[in-house]
Amino acid sequence: MIEELLVSATPFGVRTAAIAGGKVCAFNAESESAPSLLGNIYAAAEGRRGGAARFVAIAKEQNAFLQKSGGAEGEDNPMVQVTRAGWRGKAPRVSAEISLAGRYMVYFPLSAGAKVAQRIGDKAARGRLLTLAQGIAEDGGGVTIRSAAKDAADDALLAEAWRHREKWAEISAKRAQSAAPALLASGPGLAERQMRDILPQVARIFTDDRATLARLRAYAEEWTPEFTSRLELVGGALFERHDASGALAAALAPEVPLAGGGRLSIEPTRALTAIDVDSGVRGGTWASALSTACMEAAGAAAREIRLRNLAGLIVIDFPRLDAGDAGQALMAQMEARMRDDPVPHKVTGLSQSGLMEITRRRGEAPILDALTEALDGGYGGRRRRLDALAFDIAEAARLQVQAGARAVTLKVAPALAAFLDQDNSAADGAENTTLGAWLGIGVTVRSEPERGRENWEIEAA
Repeated sequence: MIEELLVSATPFGVRTAAIAGGKVCAFNAESESAPSLLGNIYAAAEGRRGGAARFVAIAKEQNAFLQKSGGAEGEDNPMVQVTRAGWRGKAPRVSAEISLAGRYMVYFPLSAGAKVAQRIGDKAARGRLLTLAQGIAEDGGGVTIRSAAKDAADDALLAEAWRHREKWAEISAKRAQSAAPALLASGPGLAERQMRDILPQVARIFTDDRATLARLRAYAEEWTPEFTSRLELVGGALFERHDASGALAAALAPEVPLAGGGRLSIEPTRALTAIDVDSGVRGGTWASALSTACMEAAGAAAREIRLRNLAGLIVIDFPRLDAGDAGQALMAQMEARMRDDPVPHKVTGLSQSGLMEITRRRGEAPILDALTEALDGGYGGRRRRLDALAFDIAEAARLQVQAGARAVTLKVAPALAAFLDQDNSAADGAENTTLGAWLGIGVTVRSEPERGRENWEIEAA
């Protein structure tokens, strides 16, 4: 169970680390220059067609793949919602089935019916919640009660339903006044989505940015009141807590050592993520050593899948196990290790050659894609993205200010200097408005052609 959420924010984006058992269990990141579109609702215009696939335009230069969901996808200018962010060159996916998600329920304004999450197993609780959901649905729309609502008071659920209806009225009114393509409503930010969807009521939330604290507090007061008193501003390096910085560096590496010897090699491709298991050299009989190695690798793979936020099709190449019982035990081990993962997934089977397939719903971008970019595909030739480097610089500069600096000079490569100065109309060497305003001090950006892209330096005064 997640105990803490660390939310580190700068003008260049947000990074989060979920903590369970005193260790990081999941990383996520969102860039200010390329924000996630998840949950956004658009009035779409007709876009390009690719064979049987239909694409719609959700912005002037942004197409999205319209998945078949029945109903409005046949319209020329449908209202659509982003259900999967675009990544690795693929367009975002949108649906004409609009949903407004809150802490306790999901409201479907264009549908009908009432449901209760399967995770609520108590019959009395299910009956009470289903009756309440049916009453809400009688006024129009469909309602699915989420598992977080199990112990919530009826008044809290009814209040959330009212907010959903009010939000839908605003969206409908804006659509009537907008020419497609147009953004009708933005989905919540990364940290807000996690507060809404994955955090248990007892979790604490730490952030290192005052503006982010205020934004999260406002969101909590409206949608997740249980977290209002659990938000805390901290100084210093937030990701030093639970050694999140070290865990993040390891999560970007292509190899993971196994405690008993051997390693996992993780390689993303456009179609899938491949995880190769090297069992290493172990003692004991060949069969028992191999079985032990596979069981250990299954646990490690499950941790890395969640930690790195791997998604889509994941194929794990285990050493071949001859005994049928050993294969079944390996499947059971993987299913057990994945059970606490809040992202919908399915372990689909183990082939005779040792290949295990896992499908995991795509939502947030994998941490590797969020912080790095590939030069030639996979992990080979990857480098830090400019927005990720800018985040690192802002974080380091904030620590300098906390230590008493009144001005800083950033010595960076030309490409990074251009990125940092992109909102500044002055010439090189002038105060950087975005970072300087955030820090409250003078910031000078010095472009040095001889510097490597990742070899930046901060000079404090």
